[in-house]
Amino acid sequence: MGKQKVNIYNLSQLHSQSQRIEYGLSTLGLNGMLAFYNKIAKRAISDRYTPHDFLEDLLEKEFVLKEENRLQRSIMLARFPWIKILKEFDFSFQKDLDEKLIYELASCRFIEEAHNIVFFGPAGVGKTHLSISLGMEAISKGYEVRFFTLSQLIDQVEKAEERTRTNILLGSLLRQKLLILDEMDLYDVSQSVSNFLFKLLYQRHLKGSVIFTSNRSFDEWEKIFGSRVRASAIIDRINENCTRIIINGDSYRVKDRIRKV
Repeated sequence: MGKQKVNIYNLSQLHSQSQRIEYGLSTLGLNGMLAFYNKIAKRAISDRYTPHDFLEDLLEKEFVLKEENRLQRSIMLARFPWIKILKEFDFSFQKDLDEKLIYELASCRFIEEAHNIVFFGPAGVGKTHLSISLGMEAISKGYEVRFFTLSQLIDQVEKAEERTRTNILLGSLLRQKLLILDEMDLYDVSQSVSNFLFKLLYQRHLKGSVIFTSNRSFDEWEKIFGSRVRASAIIDRINENCTRIIINGDSYRVKDRIRKV
């Protein structure tokens, strides 16, 4: 679909200046300006804005709206199971967790360095919360993010294989600046799925960041990649540029009960 053409004839038929401005802003897709120009124009007159101040105020509204829309699109495309942010995380409950380290990772410098993060720990300690929170920080800084549980990714690969579209899926995941793989657990996977996971992580090495969460040690990941040799090759690459964070605290699901004792 091409760009919408501005109909100069329609513009000239509008009698009031306000209508012509609204038509022009709407046609050009400047919806932030459209929503606020009247209010800002009145304030500009009463506060004696300069033309530059007036235009800057309008542009700010447009930028804000476009950024809000970008964030919503990016969050939708990331496919998070729910939205979690860092300020909601209770570091006082997980006292062994290095809060300063987490907030350093939230700067997202690790993404530019194609650095990996692995959260290890039992169920319920906040691994997924932290991974989604870092994903949200990455989106806010303009990075593309995609979230999968391992079981979801396995399903996607199997569906793509049926339609002979695995290369398309692989390409889309290699383009993401940050990939989050949640719940790296013990799964019986087919040879084709094992090959896909190996190829994905091998080709992302030093090119794109991955955040993993798992309640299994690296030694137990062998089953996912089909053999000890292949698992070792991938884990060596993950570890080459990686921050490993072990969370040994209690589950958040029993937090209130623990604090009442």
